[in-house]
Amino acid sequence: MESSSTPGALFAFFVYNLEEVRKQNEWVRDKGKTQMDSERLEEARKIALKFLAGTARSAVEIERRLSRADFEPEYIEAVIEEAKSRGWVDDTAFAQAWVEDRADRKGYGKTRLAQEMRGKGLDKETISDALGEIAPEAETQRAKDVAQSRWDKIHRDGLDSATVYAEKQKLSQFLLRRGFSYPIVRQVIAEVTQNNEE
Repeated sequence: MESSSTPGALFAFFVYNLEEVRKQNEWVRDKGKTQMDSERLEEARKIALKFLAGTARSAVEIERRLSRADFEPEYIEAVIEEAKSRGWVDDTAFAQAWVEDRADRKGYGKTRLAQEMRGKGLDKETISDALGEIAPEAETQRAKDVAQSRWDKIHRDGLDSATVYAEKQKLSQFLLRRGFSYPIVRQVIAEVTQNNEE
């Protein structure tokens, strides 16, 4: 009994008890998952599925939706885990689809697309991978198509140089807001407005 009161023995006893407490806490947490209110879990699941109906969502968007509905974190986590395991939610596929749709249909550049995806709660790596699918030539051509369409609406023969300059500045700002980089904007503006420079 004397040896059990030595500093080494007391330390070992303390560590042992900490480990037992940790194991018990893990058991309680795991058991808590199985003892979740099944009706409330089903309610959270239904809201998530309704939110997903008709359009893809990111995991963070579902988390935000369930949080607004005042669900506890453990219910939100359980629903998102299930959604991922069943393929209802896939952030990588979501990001790729987002880029394809917004780039082609809206004519947005990479900067705007990245900003939008950050707003959807996607992480930096997922965003980078999705944007990496866009070839530099495709990005430049998209910017040129957008610029040409807009320039054709405002360009008229006989415009004085001051008006041409002002319109080019407006077009540049428009393309930058669409998410195209400055080097691309500068190149595209020079190409689509070259007739006014001759």
